[in-house]
Amino acid sequence: MFNKILSTVFLGTLLAILLMPMGLCAPAYAEEPEPECWAVIVGVPAQRLSPKCAIDAEGNMYPLRIKYPDDDAQDLYQKMALIWGEDHIKLLLNEEATNVDIYYAIKWLAENAAADDTVLFHFSGHGAPGYLCSYDYFISDSELGNWLHKVDSEKIIVILDTCHAGSFGKKLGNDGRVVLMSCQPDESSFEDPELRHGVFGHYILQALSSFDIADTNHDYELSAEEIFDYAEPRTVDEIIKTYANQPSWSKGDRQHPMLYDPHYSSELGLLMKVIFHADAHFPTDATVLTVDGKPYLSGELPPSFTLAAGLVYKFDVPSQLDTGEGTRLVFTSWDDGDMLASRTISHGGKYTANYKTQYQLTIESAYGDYTGEGWYDSGSTAAISVSSPHGKIIRQVFAGWSGDFTGMEVTAPVLMDTPRAVTTNWRTDYTRLYILIAGIMALVGAAVTTYIRWRRKSP
Repeated sequence: MFNKILSTVFLGTLLAILLMPMGLCAPAYAEEPEPECWAVIVGVPAQRLSPKCAIDAEGNMYPLRIKYPDDDAQDLYQKMALIWGEDHIKLLLNEEATNVDIYYAIKWLAENAAADDTVLFHFSGHGAPGYLCSYDYFISDSELGNWLHKVDSEKIIVILDTCHAGSFGKKLGNDGRVVLMSCQPDESSFEDPELRHGVFGHYILQALSSFDIADTNHDYELSAEEIFDYAEPRTVDEIIKTYANQPSWSKGDRQHPMLYDPHYSSELGLLMKVIFHADAHFPTDATVLTVDGKPYLSGELPPSFTLAAGLVYKFDVPSQLDTGEGTRLVFTSWDDGDMLASRTISHGGKYTANYKTQYQLTIESAYGDYTGEGWYDSGSTAAISVSSPHGKIIRQVFAGWSGDFTGMEVTAPVLMDTPRAVTTNWRTDYTRLYILIAGIMALVGAAVTTYIRWRRKSP
């Protein structure tokens, strides 16, 4: 008896496992995270330890009187935060930019940035050959390189706007990083009081705002290399114009920005531009586009969107939009062949949403059953018809169409090149009633005649 019970339990358990939905046993695969962008932006106009940490090419130390590194950093932060997000950027200014602060900010990058993410490290402040001046000490090129080495991202952009910035190229340019440096190893970096920025930093910011000019290959993506190509000649020209009469160690022809990217196989994208267009006229108060959940009315749609390069954005357009008075727009496709009104975009470019116009046909009829009412593509032909006559004795007979179409045929074609409303006209037909009355009268007459004859024959 016990063996039978045990066998029954075993077979029941086995059967339950075999009948269990396969989804419960299937392995779970996590979706690959979408790429993100991260940045640490540092601005240190003054160093706490010593007023003298910058050395010229002849080994002479000179007073530090730079004013605008924090402005450079703050303005860069404001530009990038709008695109990359405030929670993806750490801004370190003045006394918040100690060695420890910078170390932990880069550690934050290492903890968050994945291999496909884009990372930016920007430093504006004092520098000496092979050293950056934090607020409280110095950071060597080897030390900074070791910190950045812990960041797993394969796309790291380093921007240095300091004196002797070029001395950092080889140490920071490893592991595929792209390094933009404001001057040669033995040169100084200058500010311009009229610009209220470091000269190199000013043109870096200007490149970000002058997308169409800086995007020299016109691929709707702005790379670190293109930003440098924009800033480098303008920096040299500005320095020559502004500082040509300064002492020999600071002559205006002594600042030549450098780019170091020998290990990066292609251009490293920073921003992309998306130009949205629709081949239809929308009401100004209609929502015509939603980007990552943010709706845009037709009247407030920007001419273009500046977005983070390499990231994936969701673009939604209305699949159908009623524009009023019997007219609507129906989405058909994007100009690149995508057929979904809701799609993702990860590359800069022009994207056009294609629409067709449809017009409504309405039919008003007091009698009969009609067909053909509905929505039609502009230029198409609708077939309208109505059943006639209606009624059994007193009948309503179709007498033609009126309104936006006229005709006498029960079934007729209507060109839909505008919204149309048509009405059926009817006339009352009494023929059957007359026949019925005549028949009744004939019957009555026959009956009366028969009755009279019968009475005459009766005694």
